[in-house]
Amino acid sequence: MPAAERGPAGICGIDIGGTGCRVAVTTPTTGPSTARVFTGSGLRIGGAGLDVEDLMLTLEPLVAAARDASGARSLDTLVLGAASLVTLLRNAESVHAELHARFGAHTTVLASDVLTSHIGALSAQPGVVVAAGTGAVALGTDHANLWQRVDGWGHLLGDAGSGAWIGARGLEAAYRSYDGRVGGSAGLLDRLLERFGTPEDLVRSVYTRQDRAAVLASFVPDVAEAAAQGCAVALGIFRSAGRELARTATAALVDGLPPRIRWVGGLFEASPDLLEEFGQELHRGHVSLDLAPGEGTSLEGALQLGAATALGSGPEQREGFLSTQHHWTGRPQQPGRSA
Repeated sequence: MPAAERGPAGICGIDIGGTGCRVAVTTPTTGPSTARVFTGSGLRIGGAGLDVEDLMLTLEPLVAAARDASGARSLDTLVLGAASLVTLLRNAESVHAELHARFGAHTTVLASDVLTSHIGALSAQPGVVVAAGTGAVALGTDHANLWQRVDGWGHLLGDAGSGAWIGARGLEAAYRSYDGRVGGSAGLLDRLLERFGTPEDLVRSVYTRQDRAAVLASFVPDVAEAAAQGCAVALGIFRSAGRELARTATAALVDGLPPRIRWVGGLFEASPDLLEEFGQELHRGHVSLDLAPGEGTSLEGALQLGAATALGSGPEQREGFLSTQHHWTGRPQQPGRSA
């Protein structure tokens, strides 16, 4: 039986970043932790900003597969949480319209991935969440009056301590070794040659691609391998990254928020040195700090936000973080839902 003819309406959560995306659909009988997750490619950013058509082509088969796997007949709410989504979008209305037209969701939500990460990691409790993958960003919020975003400015202007940041510094050390300059690492140079070809090949590749941040971040496993084998330069890069991420989190912990910090993102698993330095730097400045890994993922946060929005209890608009649009006014209004 086609999905459109059976089952309840579903909640679709999408988490997309620079290197990949994850999609899941839940129903009243399935929760975020049990939903089947489908994966695909990441965001493409060009001179005109976010490539919306490419995004839709990426999402179409994933959303369809996730909906079918869930047994949902249709989508009530779709939440798209993406890195720098609100910053890079030139026309949010057109993205809302495209999401509705292609997927039929009654309500569409565009959210910064730092917000969905915060919801997933802290279950909407007040505090700080620092997310580190290809990029890096932190959000300190009580989901009411306090909203402090730190970094997330992209690999050219910020994202200190991120995967792209680590990869760039690892590659810089490789080029220093190639040139015979101080601060180089022969081990990282060997790994550059193995992964990318000649130094000239990498230059030609990285400067002509739209996914430069992802290319830089792809070198993180090589830096981690070198660090594990005792390369002092690689160890120093990871420790510096840990300190940078701690400083980002500290800047988000504004007055009025409890001293509660959660970390999320695959980068924290890349090196024990990064995580150790991150914790030590934070505890140096905060004696009584509640520091722990996030309880849930950004995708789970998107699904939680979608469920709350469907019930009329979720936030709807927050400049720089959240944009919500309802497409079907014939649906009965829930308490607290604005038309």
